Amino acid sequence: METQSSAFNVDLVVIGGGPTGLLSAVLARALGLSVYIILLSDAKNGALDVGRADALNARTQQYLEVTKTLPFLEPYGLKCNTSSTFEGGQFTSQQNQWWTSLKHTHRPNFLMIGQSQVEEALLHQLDIPVDYNSQVNGIEETASGVVVTTDKGKTIAAKYAIAADGARSFVRTTLGIPFTGTKPEMVWAVLDAFIETDFPVCPEIITFQKDGQSRVAWIPRERGMNRFYILLDGEITQEKAETSIRDHMAPHKIEFKKTEWFSTFEIKERVASTFISQDGNGRILLAGDAAHVHAVNGGQGLNTGIADAFNLIWRVALVAKGHGGATLLKSYDAERRATATAVIEVAAKLVRTTVKTALEYVEIIEKNAGYITGMGVSYSSTTPLVVDSSYGDFVAGDRCPDLWVTKLPIRSSQTNAKEQSRIRLYELFGYGKFKVLFLGKEKPTSSEWAIELQQKAEMWHIHDQDRRLTTLTHEFSAEWAKSDEGAVVVVRPDFGVPFLARV
Repeated sequence: METQSSAFNVDLVVIGGGPTGLLSAVLARALGLSVYIILLSDAKNGALDVGRADALNARTQQYLEVTKTLPFLEPYGLKCNTSSTFEGGQFTSQQNQWWTSLKHTHRPNFLMIGQSQVEEALLHQLDIPVDYNSQVNGIEETASGVVVTTDKGKTIAAKYAIAADGARSFVRTTLGIPFTGTKPEMVWAVLDAFIETDFPVCPEIITFQKDGQSRVAWIPRERGMNRFYILLDGEITQEKAETSIRDHMAPHKIEFKKTEWFSTFEIKERVASTFISQDGNGRILLAGDAAHVHAVNGGQGLNTGIADAFNLIWRVALVAKGHGGATLLKSYDAERRATATAVIEVAAKLVRTTVKTALEYVEIIEKNAGYITGMGVSYSSTTPLVVDSSYGDFVAGDRCPDLWVTKLPIRSSQTNAKEQSRIRLYELFGYGKFKVLFLGKEKPTSSEWAIELQQKAEMWHIHDQDRRLTTLTHEFSAEWAKSDEGAVVVVRPDFGVPFLARV
């Protein structure tokens, strides 16, 4: 590709410095891609200071554990897995069954923490400079790559581009990709504040009901800060928002000591008609809010964007290195666009139920807990990389369960149980390679294609013996891998299970 002599030449250019864009860059760097990342001019010369997203669901925490990001966040966040309703001076329900009933989930809770801290943690992990406070003013695509220009006179030539530049995406608009959907006539106020109250403060998400409607929600946050979502009629002001909160919390009193952020957001529900340029055949890929927007109810925005990045980057890395092709990238569009549509449906149900009773609101949460926790998001066999099959707790299209295994000593003489230790799969997993799990009686040496796969995938052997049976690096024991049964499970680089074979 011919470009100006001053152009930056990279494998991937990432446009947008929110969590989706930053994580995309972190993952791409971990897989060896050269990356140029542009934080747009509304990023205020760096990561976000306050406001916006406020919760990491269980699936996102799994992802960020694998990337080693979670240790930067977990000590500062607040764990929350209970949704309560309050009316007439008393709690009318307190429920967390949709969290506590999750199988093979090490963190069955939200981690309440601000988007600004997520962005700061990801920036800390980046090993490349970031182009702050620039505006993309041009993007062109050829058969061999993408050229991006900025208002600072820079030109970036890349094999692929990721547009994570928000709901008003310049890239999506420039490409002419339709962004259609509905727009309920609802505008919410959001208030982040430090308070004093005689209300029985608890680490729960509380929905307040008054006059048969649930127009105020209280979200506990890190640092002793509190977030309130308020649905108001007519003009929206901070004073009216605070008055509504007081009315809903009565007879308890509340004093707003310091407001950290007050804003409004209009409910919009949009999905791009394609997440890939040139009707699915191009080199520019949409992710995060550039690809889909929806109501904030259920905490889906940041979490869905993080999942986009995990689903996408391993594919980009493979095709950038000459493996895979158009089908591999198209499967990103098929999987994530279907997920975005489902997420919008869930958030839409939640936002429309706020004008009903709090109990109805909580019932909607329970029915759609799979998306709210993230653990129920799966990919259909109608998409290219999933084949209907199952074995035990492994189901094609679902996430790989976070099962416990026991490390086996490298030397056969080391069989003392004290020298063995239990560990979860997600503590062991790394991002970017396929993992082929030989379970139970099935041994890697019995499959002819195992040797051929070793350069492209990790070979794992998990069985119920207390000693090593192979020389594989990844060999573990587990009671659930029965020696009288056998199966081969393939785990994708984003920890989904595409297919299984019983032996």
